[in-house]
Amino acid sequence: MKKRYMKQLIIFGLLFFCACNSDNSKKTNLSAENKSTSKKESQLSADKSFLDFFETFMWDKNFQKSRVIFPITIEDDMIIIDKSKWKHIPFYSSEEYYPILHFDTTTYFEKDIKTSNVGLIIANFKTKKITKYCFEKKINKWFLTGMEKQSFEKIPDLDFISFIKEYSQDTAFQKKHTQFPFTKLFSDPDKDYEITQTTITQEKWENFDIIKGIKNLMILTNTEKSNKYRNIYFRGVENGILAKYTFEKKNGEWMFIKLEDYSD
Repeated sequence: MKKRYMKQLIIFGLLFFCACNSDNSKKTNLSAENKSTSKKESQLSADKSFLDFFETFMWDKNFQKSRVIFPITIEDDMIIIDKSKWKHIPFYSSEEYYPILHFDTTTYFEKDIKTSNVGLIIANFKTKKITKYCFEKKINKWFLTGMEKQSFEKIPDLDFISFIKEYSQDTAFQKKHTQFPFTKLFSDPDKDYEITQTTITQEKWENFDIIKGIKNLMILTNTEKSNKYRNIYFRGVENGILAKYTFEKKNGEWMFIKLEDYSD
């Protein structure tokens, strides 16, 4: 029931998105044996893309340790010289999903990052702190090379972050910055998960707190700020959650224009 509630609260935008929830019974946890098999397979395909790597890096303690370059500087300028002193960083492994901010309007999860260096930031909206993780690709394999705490003011794409904070807190602002009729695409469980499109009018819109659903936002520092689109992806952790919020800058103002929910 908790998972169903979280999916309703976060992915479908509270009450007016809940009607299209999929059957929660299909989201059973993997058995220990399946997890072991899945982990081995994930290690083999870990470097197909940066996100493939990151998910294995997040879950697998031994894999994570093998993909850290020592000595490494971590929080508060502390330096870890020996691999045996490394403490596993769980990232989102205890959560039901992780949200990613990016500008790409295509299927981002199937694309690799075309660079040898990636700065990955986790922004905590509650503590107003960010942690930056630096990754480098060496001989077609990704490695963590450093990490540091930073103030919230140094967050990439601060203009958009400020927008979604106000969008969550101000009901009049939210309606003004939502494009109506609002478009929603979703996998319909009543039609064998066929992609279905529906629209929501301004009169039927119910405000929701997107920041409450995000909690800790993952941001890739190679975001193209000049791009007029921003997407927040919700990617499930060992469940079928997969959704995308699309925003577009029109006449200098950010607008929430579309929700795609491909959860199963």
